[in-house]
Amino acid sequence: MNLSDSFSILRLYDPLPLAPPAVGREDVGSSEDTHMNHENVIVRCSHCGARNRIPGERIRERPVCGKCRQPLSTALVYPEHPVHVDDRTFNGEVLNFDGPVVAFFWAPWCAHCQRLMPVIDQLATEYAGKIKFVKILSEQSPITSTHYDVMGLPTLLLFKGGKPVNRLFGALPKEQLEYNLRALL
Repeated sequence: MNLSDSFSILRLYDPLPLAPPAVGREDVGSSEDTHMNHENVIVRCSHCGARNRIPGERIRERPVCGKCRQPLSTALVYPEHPVHVDDRTFNGEVLNFDGPVVAFFWAPWCAHCQRLMPVIDQLATEYAGKIKFVKILSEQSPITSTHYDVMGLPTLLLFKGGKPVNRLFGALPKEQLEYNLRALL
């Protein structure tokens, strides 16, 4: 892979804006949550357990479960795609999130990160409603990377209840990642 290939891969996976706001927390009514306009979130019904897909722009409209018609709690919102976080948004998106979270530390120059990126995107879709995935560009989040001793890339930190419970290194096969994700549930 030459340098121009790396940059074309980067353009495919370099999302803008870098850090959308937390959805489903105290700041749902903030004006910053407009970044979720075309994103869907998955909310599990606490009554029947059904997974409900809600457009991000409608999260404030008091959604109800499509199966049992009970009101949905938006306290635990799982996006269908990884959320991009940085030092400023890490606490709200990861540490203050009550459910399981996978934090993917990566860099655009890292070939193993680029190879793992589509796998993380696919797992985020498959585990939507169960596990929240976040991507952290390590160069733009030096405080978080240092705090969690991220020495090599890619690194995945698995959180449960805001506390790290496991750490994975390198571009692991999807089957091995799924094994660790099942243990997180």
